[in-house]
Amino acid sequence: MQAENRHLRWLWFIFITGLMLRLGYALAQPTVHLFYGGDGGDSAWYLANGWGFFSGQEHGWIRGIGFYLSAIPTPPFYILYAGFFQQVLPLPEHETIVMMRLIQCVTGIATAYPAYRLGTVIAGDVRVGTVAAALIAFHPALVIEPANIATETFYIFFVAVGLWLYVEYVICADEADSPNRLSPALAIVLTALAFGLAVLTRAVFLLFPIGIAIHMVMVGYCGRMRTRLGRSLLLLLVYVAMASTWTVYSLGMWGRLIIISDQFMPALWRGAVAGDGSPALNDALLLENAAAPPDGCETDCKFHHATATYVEKITESINDGLGRFFLLRFEEWAAAILQPHGTTPLGSVSIRDSARDWLRSDRTVGGFLQLTQIEGFVVKLAVWLFHYAAIVFGLAGMWLSRRSWRMTLALAGFVGYTVLAHFFLLALPRYLFPIEIPLLIFASAAMVRLADRRRYWNPQLKYARLGRLPNETEVKQRK
Repeated sequence: MQAENRHLRWLWFIFITGLMLRLGYALAQPTVHLFYGGDGGDSAWYLANGWGFFSGQEHGWIRGIGFYLSAIPTPPFYILYAGFFQQVLPLPEHETIVMMRLIQCVTGIATAYPAYRLGTVIAGDVRVGTVAAALIAFHPALVIEPANIATETFYIFFVAVGLWLYVEYVICADEADSPNRLSPALAIVLTALAFGLAVLTRAVFLLFPIGIAIHMVMVGYCGRMRTRLGRSLLLLLVYVAMASTWTVYSLGMWGRLIIISDQFMPALWRGAVAGDGSPALNDALLLENAAAPPDGCETDCKFHHATATYVEKITESINDGLGRFFLLRFEEWAAAILQPHGTTPLGSVSIRDSARDWLRSDRTVGGFLQLTQIEGFVVKLAVWLFHYAAIVFGLAGMWLSRRSWRMTLALAGFVGYTVLAHFFLLALPRYLFPIEIPLLIFASAAMVRLADRRRYWNPQLKYARLGRLPNETEVKQRK
């Protein structure tokens, strides 16, 4: 009981400290400029379309940014989230951002709990879960992320919750002996709802639940084949029902058939060509030498014409040389994996480029001290360390957990699915950032295993716990 209370105190310390770090950073950031595109990203677009969604207008302008509700290209969750607070708060240009950040801070640290449960269940060791929770709570990029008006925080949370419910209450259902556990049927419904919210936040998740349904049929913990088939069908039905709400709304409201997003072809095109950049630059690059749409072409017609143009441009890129196409994709994909997400808000000077220049042309103590003066150097360095620790220890943890593949395959599958999807679609560090959660869970397993081996192979640590020195027989056995 004393050990359990100590463990719970550590967990509360991790959660509260992680929340304080997120709130401290998020509430110190400016607010109003985001409504006018001050961050140079998608924040102003989400806020403008969120306002427009609740305005009752199909098309209009707000703060100099246009919205066109009958042609929203992305899943709707974050747009609705951004628009709701602009309707109910008295000072929307300030209080909206504060409220969104507060909720995202809570959501961000709440992600540590599914990670804690996943680590504990997969490794059968509460220490692994605690380390996973700590890594997620104190990861600098995850501390910074809730301050961004972007989809990552919610997407990561929904995926983590879905994977946790699936692994602990569905895959391990036949091993359950606690009357307080969720029933497998209820866990499947909740898993499907979490996955549905994930795809309504980030469209690239669309096909992953199909892999989970196949996994449910393949593994042996879910009873007879008929039971496994029934549960996988239930998962898919609830998931499709949840995900199709956007399709039904768009079709009924605007007569527009859309499956989550119409940005798959643009993302594939941006991955297939070099020189893409801002939306304006992309439009100019795409429409260069492209035929104009026919006269009288309405929204659906323009959409099909744009799709045909994307296909034509992708085909041209592949026809220029398949080897060149795959080399271009590999370079962008590898760069997105190796470059950590979360360093952009910490200053415009790249620590990677500066360190490379120092190694090539300087290598002096003075030059290194100057390197440490880069804005945000310590935090950027911490982001890099956490990122590469997640990759190295995460891959090691996957290998060490291979005997528990029935449980770990869902997490490793999400990593593989996301990485493979963005080999073909546009790859950016923030698009690959969600895989850091399962990697950190696997990394925690590897770290605990490494710590245990160090205790075993270090006589001072091992026998210090026993309260004595090794005897003569034990010394001979070690030799």
